Amino acid sequence: MFALAGCASQPDILAKTVRYQADYPQYQTLEELFKAADLVAEVRLGASTEVRGPTQTVPNVHTVFAATVGRTYKGTAPARLEIKQGGGRYKGTDHIETGSVSLQTEGHYLVFVEVYDDAPASLLNPAQGQYRLDEAGTVTPVDAAGLRFTLTDLGRVTP
Repeated sequence: MFALAGCASQPDILAKTVRYQADYPQYQTLEELFKAADLVAEVRLGASTEVRGPTQTVPNVHTVFAATVGRTYKGTAPARLEIKQGGGRYKGTDHIETGSVSLQTEGHYLVFVEVYDDAPASLLNPAQGQYRLDEAGTVTPVDAAGLRFTLTDLGRVTP
């Protein structure tokens, strides 16, 4: 889904911070973003997160958020939805994905994700794959790269 760039082939084992750049697809319209997602849903994140190291299916350090799924606009949510993002504190080192916007624990979001059988779901893009939702249903981008739309707009692209 994304490529890492600028990573040293042999990182400094004494380093306390590792920064890396990931390359994500950019979406010009809500329709493009919606079409690319396996699952589009309102979620509430729990209070805890888990930072996991590289695995066979996820090659980088990542933070996993447990999510409770509310309204679904596309796809079928698994009974237990986990959403991962690159980065996190792992074995005493901070892994930071430059330009990424971190999900916040206990947050209420509208997410656009890819879903996998053997790994937590991934935001399509850390700036365009997550939108804050308030109790009135107002959709707010988390970054300037985010698209501007309403839940009514989203309803128009829902199949």
